[in-house]
Amino acid sequence: MKILVLGKSGQVGSDLVKLLKSKNLEFNALDRNNIDLVEVDNISNFLTKQEFDVLINCAAYTKVDLAETEVELATKINALAVGEIAKSCQKRSAKLIHISTDYVFAGDKNSPYLETDKTDPQSVYGMSKLQGEELALSLNEKTWVLRTAWVYGEQGGNFPKTIAGLLKQGKEIDVVDDQIGAPTWSFNIAEAILNLLEVSPSYGIYNCTNNGETTWFNFAQEIAKSIKVELNKVSPAKSSTLNRPAVRPNYSVLSSTKWISAGLKPLPTWREAWQQAQNSVLKTN
Repeated sequence: MKILVLGKSGQVGSDLVKLLKSKNLEFNALDRNNIDLVEVDNISNFLTKQEFDVLINCAAYTKVDLAETEVELATKINALAVGEIAKSCQKRSAKLIHISTDYVFAGDKNSPYLETDKTDPQSVYGMSKLQGEELALSLNEKTWVLRTAWVYGEQGGNFPKTIAGLLKQGKEIDVVDDQIGAPTWSFNIAEAILNLLEVSPSYGIYNCTNNGETTWFNFAQEIAKSIKVELNKVSPAKSSTLNRPAVRPNYSVLSSTKWISAGLKPLPTWREAWQQAQNSVLKTN
């Protein structure tokens, strides 16, 4: 089995590369320096020259607020490029694993979202990711879409790094306490991807997050504990006070029922994951 990873420099992609190396699996990994997903018309020709039986697409446009004005760019990377990737997989009968997001939902439930629940994205980012899902599933019959949420890891900027950085500067911060989800370690997603390939369940959409739920405020307090900062430096706030361009889902918890029913290994709870992840994620802060 030859694996091709797109988005090797991102949070999930970089952890996946580490894991593939440790397992001595045959793979090639690329980033935007190798393949520019904005150049949609060139994708098919480029992939024709690559050797792979499985393509794992970890690449995405993830600037949620900026997407509200960069609609065309977000749509090219998160939707149109995914369609071209799916068509290339179909031509060679290759499997496709595509990473998606909780932003495809409105976030107005009060119980974990199932894969079959009605999608209703409230932002350009969410709409572009939903389009990408639909194109991937319709253009390649061997597609798994993994919906995840609240992702953090060693690479790039993310919530834990931002919070730890501000607290280490001695700042007092306000963090929203009315958005609920499951912080998800990118390394656990990478492990889940390999588990998916090993078990090979039915193709389709699967939720893939750490288990349990919390608020951004409570997660920020856990981060404060990790760096031994007083918890009173973190105060709760309402999301309505932030005036962000893009709407965030108030409820982002994704059910793991289908994942477990398919014989796949349950991901750890978000708390267990953070205990394992904190040192490596915050090492540069």
